[in-house]
Amino acid sequence: MRHLPTILLMLSLPAGAIAYTLTVQVMTATLPGHSNDVLILLVALFVAGLVMLPFLIPFFDRKAKQDLVAYRSEHPGASADPAAPVPDEKEST
Repeated sequence: MRHLPTILLMLSLPAGAIAYTLTVQVMTATLPGHSNDVLILLVALFVAGLVMLPFLIPFFDRKAKQDLVAYRSEHPGASADPAAPVPDEKEST
């Protein structure tokens, strides 16, 4: 399960390509006389992006967690609770 986000990242491009192709085919079939290429392009790219998103989220989530651990190791005063009050530097002097 450790490599699952990376595998999903690699599967996102084929999933987006399939979604793009299917969207273009459906839109050209439903709008035969209205060949507005820009509309078809934008809608197909939007749908492909929406299909790719669930594949990309686990990869970026893992990277964000790694960055957060690295940040906390570099800044030992960093609180685990983001709502915790930050001590004022003027008060400590």
